Amino acid sequence: MIVTWLAAGLFAMSGLPRCTEVEISILTRMSSSTDFGGGSFAFKTMASVPAGNGLPEIPAGTRGFGVIAYADHAHGAGTPGRIVVEPRFLALPDGTHVPVIGDPMEAESFVTGKSKNVSGALAYVPGLGLAVNGYNALHRGNEVTIERGTQFHVVLGDALATGDCYLTTNDDANVH
Repeated sequence: MIVTWLAAGLFAMSGLPRCTEVEISILTRMSSSTDFGGGSFAFKTMASVPAGNGLPEIPAGTRGFGVIAYADHAHGAGTPGRIVVEPRFLALPDGTHVPVIGDPMEAESFVTGKSKNVSGALAYVPGLGLAVNGYNALHRGNEVTIERGTQFHVVLGDALATGDCYLTTNDDANVH
């Protein structure tokens, strides 16, 4: 937290503006059991964003689209399913596309299921260790799902990628 605050303070002193963020809601259910890398998904903005910082006005409810960058089914030995999503752009009513990226300060763009493995400490109990290791080796992990309505933040435009703005924690009133 202190490092983030100090970094944000240094960026603010250098004259860089804060990146513009908005909360989105996923419109497409995604699951590691059925989806694959290269699939697409849709989302919408939860609030409007006024024009500024080189960005047009973005009304609440604006639809956006992204890709599933990586999806992996659950496997044996308790390996859980995984999904990595990449929001790509908002489609404005006039046809303009505004690039977006997932907020790197949040972890919602990478989702992992649970392994359901039994604690490794039990493997050291005489007589029980073989059963624990056998169970952990033979069962499957859980698939993971990102439900419709899941919300997280995206950064608008490409200023973060070019180093022309900075992020702070979401506690700093950075989100519109």
